[in-house]
Amino acid sequence: MTRRRMVVLLILLSVLFPVGFYGIGMYWPETLPAKGVTVPIPLGASDAQSIASLAHSGVLPYPRLFHLAWALAGRPAMQAGLYEFRGSINQEQVLHRLIAGQSTPLNLLIVPGWRLQDVVREIRDRAPYLNRRDLPQEEGVATRLAQRGIGAEGSAEGWLFPDSYRYVPGTTALSVLRRAYVRMQHELQTLWAGRAPGLPLHDPYQALILASIVQKEGAPPAEQAHIAAVFLNRLRQGMPLQSDPTVIYALGGRYAGLLTAQEMHVDSPYNTYLHAGLPPTPIAMPGFTSLMAVLHPADSTDLYFIAQGDEYHYSESYAQHLKQIRRYLQHAGGADQ
Repeated sequence: MTRRRMVVLLILLSVLFPVGFYGIGMYWPETLPAKGVTVPIPLGASDAQSIASLAHSGVLPYPRLFHLAWALAGRPAMQAGLYEFRGSINQEQVLHRLIAGQSTPLNLLIVPGWRLQDVVREIRDRAPYLNRRDLPQEEGVATRLAQRGIGAEGSAEGWLFPDSYRYVPGTTALSVLRRAYVRMQHELQTLWAGRAPGLPLHDPYQALILASIVQKEGAPPAEQAHIAAVFLNRLRQGMPLQSDPTVIYALGGRYAGLLTAQEMHVDSPYNTYLHAGLPPTPIAMPGFTSLMAVLHPADSTDLYFIAQGDEYHYSESYAQHLKQIRRYLQHAGGADQ
């Protein structure tokens, strides 16, 4: 039956049998295009706007009838979400899905080790249903987010807990970032309260900074507590941390993938080869394992380590460290600290 004939039939039924017309209109299946139809119902949309969006997409051929059914049901709230419709579906099924909030999950993923600029890029490139109107540009984003209450010590770098954060269309990017910030505050404060005794760290923020360095060293989780112990031992002795990731952070967009001898001398407070102690801010978002490693480090007096793939070798003295380098790295590439 063509749509024109269907409309004529429904009009006739609406005159002769109004109750029957209602039933046929609500339960008559609508066959959607093969690729399906996606309809975002944004947060804060009115019921009228939601119905209009569904009608415009072709999911609701009889929006006035749908509105009547919704009113007769007691005007229940229609949930915001991203709705995907495929195959045949009737208006009663559409109404049920919107009331139940049966939408496609949308999540913002923050990966351990990401810098703030990576999170912003993820939002701009892969989260089209987030409201990005108030999201600062990548340049200066750390400071600007801190000014809006996301971060501390004048920077938001490091303050977003890596996890998956669910949202619905129309949710502001800032509100999702604020949830990640609150989560990091909670995790950091909880771990700090139960930290191992005798750590050379003055406050939770210093723990966050060091955890970001441990995270960016890229060691497997099983090695992170030992690597954290090496850095903590260096802090106790006033030695430079000498962590390559801090130099890479200092270089920013100038880093091309391989540190040169000249780049190792870049003049920056983040260059832990030139400056003892911790850098001014975190250099990335540390995950839970890195936070745990810093606040519950391995029982070790080691001051150096080298990495050969996933194998790590530790030394208590520089002389031992040089022997390790000759033994393990003479004929193979690797990182040394």
